[in-house]
Amino acid sequence: MPNSTRLPTARLGRRALLLPLLLPLLLGSGSRMQQAKSHTPVDTSNERYVHDLTGQDKSDRLYAARTLRSRLKIAVKDAEGRPDTLRQIDAIAALDDFEIIVAPACHVALGARNVAHHCAWILGRMAYEPALPELTAMADPDSQAKSRARREAQEAIELMGPASSSAP
Repeated sequence: MPNSTRLPTARLGRRALLLPLLLPLLLGSGSRMQQAKSHTPVDTSNERYVHDLTGQDKSDRLYAARTLRSRLKIAVKDAEGRPDTLRQIDAIAALDDFEIIVAPACHVALGARNVAHHCAWILGRMAYEPALPELTAMADPDSQAKSRARREAQEAIELMGPASSSAP
């Protein structure tokens, strides 16, 4: 009866003992590459999303518009929250950033059909008056814009106030 606790190295000899040592060398340094990939910083700044919003890739443009919209929603909510908190101060700074960087990019991106409703929503919440002619044209029932974009443009015009809705 053979001893079952003994390793079957007799047939392979030294090769069986060297295999565990050579295996990492044969497979390469995949774990080091995975470690390097996991430590690579990902740019999640508003500038990156503005760049994607004005870019040519439709899916990047849509993702950027959705991300910027949700960030604006959070910033508005936090800015209206408890006064004199760090969260409110950060939200007010984020709103300033949106006014300087994001609103002009959304004005440019209004022409892209897949993000027009997101951009109209952002421009309405920011009360970005330079986009009023484009929003008015988009809200027109005879325009080629999607119905959701028309609704968002109409809501943006209403949010800008009564003075802006009577503008030519």
